[in-house]
Amino acid sequence: MNTQEEKGARFARSHIEPGILVLPNAWDAGSAVMMVEAGFQAVATTSAGIAFSMGLPDGERVGRDRMLERVAQIAAAVPVPVTADLEAGYGARPEDVAATVRGALGAGAVGCNIEDSAGDGGKSLLDFELACERIRAGAEAARAANLPFVLNARTDPYLVGHGSDAQNFAEAVRRANAYREAGADCLFVPGTMAAETIGALAREIHGPLNVLGARGGAASVAVLQHLGVKRVSIGGGLCLAALALVRRSARELFERGTFGYAQAALSNPEVNALMGRYGSQGERSHP
Repeated sequence: MNTQEEKGARFARSHIEPGILVLPNAWDAGSAVMMVEAGFQAVATTSAGIAFSMGLPDGERVGRDRMLERVAQIAAAVPVPVTADLEAGYGARPEDVAATVRGALGAGAVGCNIEDSAGDGGKSLLDFELACERIRAGAEAARAANLPFVLNARTDPYLVGHGSDAQNFAEAVRRANAYREAGADCLFVPGTMAAETIGALAREIHGPLNVLGARGGAASVAVLQHLGVKRVSIGGGLCLAALALVRRSARELFERGTFGYAQAALSNPEVNALMGRYGSQGERSHP
């Protein structure tokens, strides 16, 4: 039986075993199914993509309960481990982060991201000591559940423009290592960085490093692995690409009255079969 405990143990091992872990980021159950069909052995969620799919901007505009509801739908739809992007934990206090981690476990997730942006539109970082206490509270909540769980602590100096490149690097290393001491299992440093910067982060950070793919000078998974990266995710990138296709296709249909998008579309029977292979029988209406 592929239980949550078994999925969690498998996901945790992937952070210490040889090789690099590549995580695509799903925004709904259907996109997660497509990722598993492609061969991925674990899936992450994207808070941005989930917000966009609800017609909302990114940045904790989707509350904890609604976000965890979507995470639960994704986790139930696929047979692989699911880790959730849970933004800044839906509250500044350590107990808010603990509640979010407990909610992630209840939703069937085997890991989550918690970031240290201050919730002011990406302009600043949370106070250092508070940020560490938040990660400690999340780690303690995960341990208390007695289930394998990978807490991925995200630090955002490069995203908020904390300072110069050197200052961003120093602060990312300082915070990542402090979060590791506080109980984080993986350390996430997103942002546009040159390959040499990523390599230096991997050397200076005392734990598995997660970066965003398709950013900076690191053009491939193979390059990132060579640099010492342990985990690669793509954030909302694939969802943004899908939305770009929708916009182009809608404009073509409106402006030209043509259906170019249909040439590359999957067939309804093909998708029906795919969703039926992974999903449950679903809901049926009865007279």
